[in-house]
Amino acid sequence: MSAAAWQPPSFERIGRSLAKAYAAVFFCHSPWVGAWFAALTWWTPRAALGGLAGLLAALLWARVFHLSTVGRLHLVNGLLSGLIIGALHTIEAAFFLWIALAALLSTLLAHWLAALFWKTARLPVLSLPFAIACWTVFLAWQANAPATLPLSALTAGNVPLFRPWLDDFFISIGWLLLIPYPLAGALVFSGILVASRYLALLAVAGYAAGMAAVLMLGGGDTRMTAFNFVLAAMALGGFFAVPGRASFLAAITASVLAGWCAIALETLLHPLHLPLLTMPFLCATYVMLGSLGARLSAREPILTLDHPATPEINYERARLAQARGGKADSLPLQPPFHGEWRITQGFDGPHTHRRPWQHALDFDIADGDRNHGGDGTAREDYFCFGAPVLAPIAAQVVRLRDDLVDVLPGEVDVANNWGNFLLLRTGAGLHVLLAHLKRSSIKVRVGEWVAAGQQVASCGSSGRSPVPHLHLQVQLEEQLGSPTRPFHLTNVLLRGKNLAREFRLFHLPSAGEEVSAALSDERLAAAVRLSRDRVLAYRFRTSPGGDVKPVTLRAKLTLLGQPRLETGNGASAAYEETPAVLGFYDRNARRDHMLDLWLLAVGLTPLSAVADHWNDRPPARLLPLPAGQRLLCALLRPLGASCDSRYRRKWDEASGTWLQEGEHTLRLAPGFAWRCLTRAWIEPGRGICRLRLEMQGTVWEAELESGSPPLS
Repeated sequence: MSAAAWQPPSFERIGRSLAKAYAAVFFCHSPWVGAWFAALTWWTPRAALGGLAGLLAALLWARVFHLSTVGRLHLVNGLLSGLIIGALHTIEAAFFLWIALAALLSTLLAHWLAALFWKTARLPVLSLPFAIACWTVFLAWQANAPATLPLSALTAGNVPLFRPWLDDFFISIGWLLLIPYPLAGALVFSGILVASRYLALLAVAGYAAGMAAVLMLGGGDTRMTAFNFVLAAMALGGFFAVPGRASFLAAITASVLAGWCAIALETLLHPLHLPLLTMPFLCATYVMLGSLGARLSAREPILTLDHPATPEINYERARLAQARGGKADSLPLQPPFHGEWRITQGFDGPHTHRRPWQHALDFDIADGDRNHGGDGTAREDYFCFGAPVLAPIAAQVVRLRDDLVDVLPGEVDVANNWGNFLLLRTGAGLHVLLAHLKRSSIKVRVGEWVAAGQQVASCGSSGRSPVPHLHLQVQLEEQLGSPTRPFHLTNVLLRGKNLAREFRLFHLPSAGEEVSAALSDERLAAAVRLSRDRVLAYRFRTSPGGDVKPVTLRAKLTLLGQPRLETGNGASAAYEETPAVLGFYDRNARRDHMLDLWLLAVGLTPLSAVADHWNDRPPARLLPLPAGQRLLCALLRPLGASCDSRYRRKWDEASGTWLQEGEHTLRLAPGFAWRCLTRAWIEPGRGICRLRLEMQGTVWEAELESGSPPLS
């Protein structure tokens, strides 16, 4: 970017970023909560001044050395460094110098260690730069004997307010911000409670577990360090993991480990006259995240190391991901065929799909109740015999066999159960087996990489195959006969009554179902897809009584390469386009009715024109609920809720558009539900030209401006 094009960031943007740094100390993200924490630090004025100085110094050092400023890692470490140095040092000339040096070291370490930790172990750096920088300063202080104060001086004149155990909890919370007073800690805890009730619950549970461990292991007074137990529980229970029973157990375990580490590190650091700072939290969190992250399969607790967020956001993302993609440990595969095939045996099938080979599917082609023509005595009578077999995933060929004769219908070759087969190894190390292939039909060689959807063989009847069919399974090992692993089909159409086609992003077929791949329709895909930097101008109106106002939606690419749809006021949602579907997710917190209307109406849109109905589970916060209903929803569903959304789409000949209708139901309790209806008109060559939402007398409408550029 040229110097002329560069513009300094606004004061509002800088202020929000600094406020979020205060919030991030307790894994919160709201700038208002951060501003609350910042105001509370002035309970100890020297600490508050030092924290602000450390924060600004970290911001300045990052700009001076042109370091990456994505995220707030360097700001949080600079803030913490400034807080403790400011609290312990008298205000004189050296006060700001020590803070500037600590902010410099913590900023450089944050930038370097972030890349190192992620590349080597996929671990976050957290507050390790702060601990190293402050220890370096404290060791230098011992040599120069500056005018510093003991930590115990901060608690002088501490007035009890609540019961002793409750005072100790609030004092421990306050220590992280260098305001170790019962009332100050209680106000900090109230900010955590406002930001996330689940984080507040984890704070209480983590403190109790850590203190219990310290008492049982014979530790001493931990009021100055017990915030480590709180941080460990927050990190493992909701910020770096999806909330649930498994992550709550991990949170309690991490708090116990932090208590143990506090005792051990106190013995190690006492001769050096160094405080523990956040090292017990860091040790426990690194051990837990490193161990859980090294698992070969994605099982609970599900980690969110790539995109950590508050427990509510993590849980919302997990709900949507499960609704759209199935279980995390299930491998998605494309249908390995053209056209519509029938499942003759599914998972845990009664014939051959028994443990440990229960995760497998058998397919053939049926016409009504028949899978063959003629009398069925010849292999060629069967509709599937000789039909193309496609690679269900991009993978490398590791084994194959192609020389076995296809047996006659009614016969089996038990000496070669799998018959002619093709074994593919995925990038994740799993193996996909296609079996009972036609003799001499395999079109690839060992070592060759194949693309998903590439024809690799033909369906046959070799091996243990009483009638021609295709066998599909996923296994961990390369050896034939290895135990199978879960998988599912993705982007499929399921045939229902009256030839209706239900689109499913993921599907585990049952015996008797007929499925086909959801093939993209060029006209529909061109109308729905979002080209980069495309601006959509709409006239938006809320009825009754609302004025018509212009709004714009812009498709843009973030610095991290994520495509997002953004409105003019900063509200945005990420989206993903595949050959089969356009899907939106990760709606940010900025309120915007137009974006909510868009996400409800077209948040999940298959690009197959023959897909006439499908389901989704968008977050309930998209609904236009009044304040009272939002409060009730928050009380009944503290981790958020999802809508049960059912979509239908048909071609409307009169208007020359696809009409996509959605019914969205929010069920808070048995017999208690709210509903809203959406409509989207999709015009070939022009795009999504009109949107409408109706709920409880509220109507949102948006119409594409006539001057909007046509689709290319």
